[in-house]
Amino acid sequence: MSKRKCHYRFFTFLIACVFLTGLSGAAPAQSQDGSAPSVAEAARRAREQKKTAAKPVRTLTNDDLPAAPVSRANAAEALVNRAKAEDNAAETSDAKQAQAAPVNDETSREKNAENAAALEHAKKELAQAEHELDVTQRKAALDSDAYYSKPDFANDKDGKANLDAEAQQISEKKQAVETLKARVAELQALVGEAPSSEPDKNPPNN
Repeated sequence: MSKRKCHYRFFTFLIACVFLTGLSGAAPAQSQDGSAPSVAEAARRAREQKKTAAKPVRTLTNDDLPAAPVSRANAAEALVNRAKAEDNAAETSDAKQAQAAPVNDETSREKNAENAAALEHAKKELAQAEHELDVTQRKAALDSDAYYSKPDFANDKDGKANLDAEAQQISEKKQAVETLKARVAELQALVGEAPSSEPDKNPPNN
């Protein structure tokens, strides 16, 4: 009787131990199952916050916005405005040229008048110089004939000095005539006058 009672108590104790062991094992498992989702959620949120913080904040400007489409009407209007601006610029330029034209014409007429007057004066000087050269050459020719007609002309030192002086005058007058001829030709080109083709009235005196 007592032996059977002992077996019953041992069996009851064993069942109690098994039950308690099951309860103690289930509690941690339940605790782990409840905490597992919260840890994973926290890790996921941490990764999202890290990605958000790593991305720089970009400020949009006008360059980032897409360009507005240009319609055909706007393009045609722009072409018309450009054509009007070019026409206005051309009209302004023509007006300025028209205003400057009378001034330029007046200046040109005055310059031509001055050149024409200078040409007439140079022609008179040339004619005077050619006349003086001709007279000097004629006188020198007569003096030369008189000098060499003397039997003792070699001893006539004054006559020889006079001939040398006349030769020097002829050379200077010829140079003056050539200078005046060049001046006359220059002025004739400026006023549009054809150069004179008169033969040389004063050939070199041999």
